[in-house]
Amino acid sequence: MKLGGILGCFAACLFLGLTEAQSGCSNVVVRRDIASLSPQEWGRVANVLQRMKQDGWFEYYANIHNREFSNIHGNDNFFPWHRRFLRDFEEVGQRYDKGFAVPYWDELRDSHNPASSVVLSSRFIGGNGFGSCVKDGVQGNWTMGFPNNHCLARSFDRGSQMQPWYGPEYIFSVMQRYNDMHNFREHIEYSLHGSVHLGMGGDMSTFWSTNDFAFWLHHANLDRLWDQWQSWGHGNTMDGRDRNGTALSLGSSLPHYGEPISTAMYVGSGRMCFQYAGGGTNKHILRTMSRVTQPLLSTAGEADAGLHALPEALRRKWFPLLESNVPAGSAPMNGTRSIQSVSRVSGKPLPYPGPLTDMWVAMHGFDRAIVSRIMAESRQFVDELNMAKYLSPY
Repeated sequence: MKLGGILGCFAACLFLGLTEAQSGCSNVVVRRDIASLSPQEWGRVANVLQRMKQDGWFEYYANIHNREFSNIHGNDNFFPWHRRFLRDFEEVGQRYDKGFAVPYWDELRDSHNPASSVVLSSRFIGGNGFGSCVKDGVQGNWTMGFPNNHCLARSFDRGSQMQPWYGPEYIFSVMQRYNDMHNFREHIEYSLHGSVHLGMGGDMSTFWSTNDFAFWLHHANLDRLWDQWQSWGHGNTMDGRDRNGTALSLGSSLPHYGEPISTAMYVGSGRMCFQYAGGGTNKHILRTMSRVTQPLLSTAGEADAGLHALPEALRRKWFPLLESNVPAGSAPMNGTRSIQSVSRVSGKPLPYPGPLTDMWVAMHGFDRAIVSRIMAESRQFVDELNMAKYLSPY
């Protein structure tokens, strides 16, 4: 199916989607960490992607993302619009396999050394193109059709390596410190969102970044983090402004789709017929970092114990919602070490995350002063945790 045919069926697809939204979900799929998929499970995903590519869907979504770019970045449509966009892609995939769900890439777990991630191996999405074509993985040697015929490109921002991304500790802190959509969105969009796109380079650093399946994995992870934040009492939180400065609410219309933002707010209901593996609503469990990112089992307890061992002033400043009922030096959480010793013995100091480039800021029309403030805050965060001798188990 070519782009014209796809556009021709859009109205019918939209009608069917609105009917589903009114009647509720009949098929709720589970989005899982891509690294947890078996070869057989990943093979089913890869088969769907190949068929979508053959039928022109990658060009279709690249065209939408390119056209709506300024409406969906640098303003507070960012999270609900991308959730709706992801679900659109997923629904099309389910025409080929009704069990299709977009996996997420737990990039926080890989943030210290992204280039070494198993996700970037030939088993999954392939590796670096060194400024040219991706040669291996599910999209190896693909020719993309938007905006013109070209090979799918990647170009890591440090040659064969990538600068560190924003780590789980900082994102966990952001999720605790902000209760409004506007500040939450800015601190995610101007940190983890941008650092992954820039680190990967190639198509991922363009208006048509949807060409790379890494885009869908990345935004599924950002949506997962939003879903976690929503479950902390922010399920109906929608504020901020659109690109024109108009105030947004649950009743505001999503760019391109023309649907109320409220239709994209609630995972597992209406048209949002998906959920994330390991998700839930238990507030005590969700306020642990091991629910924000999934470390190796051997470090799951250490991730949270190390934060509890921070000086109280730092915990209050950076992690105001962190449970304070587990004092340093109490019984071991991982069966071998006390909480106090975890942050002193195991892990590594936090690295500085890679900054957003001037080109990226200009491309999105971001306010440079706001971006600089958030980048400075993230470096202060790293400095203060490192000075406290916090060691990350990731």
